[in-house]
Amino acid sequence: MEPVADRELQAKLYLERHRIMELLNQLTSFLLFARPTLKNLGLCTADEVLNDDGHIITLDTFRDEMNKRMEKMWSMF
Repeated sequence: MEPVADRELQAKLYLERHRIMELLNQLTSFLLFARPTLKNLGLCTADEVLNDDGHIITLDTFRDEMNKRMEKMWSMF
C-alpha cells in the first residue's frame, strides 16, 4: 500500500494537470452570476403539483424521473 501522503500528492497533481479546480471555480462563478432557474436545472417549480403516493424516492426513481425531464428539455432543441 502506498502512504497517504503519496496518494494526496498524486491527487493534487491530477487536479492541477487537468485544471479541475479552475473548472469548479468557473462553474461556481457562472452559477452565482447567471442564477439559473429551477426549471433550467430540472427541479420542481413552486407551482408544480407533486403526487405523493407515500413511497420513499429511491435512487432508481430519481434517476428515471431526471432522465424523463432531460429528454423533455432536449426535445425542445
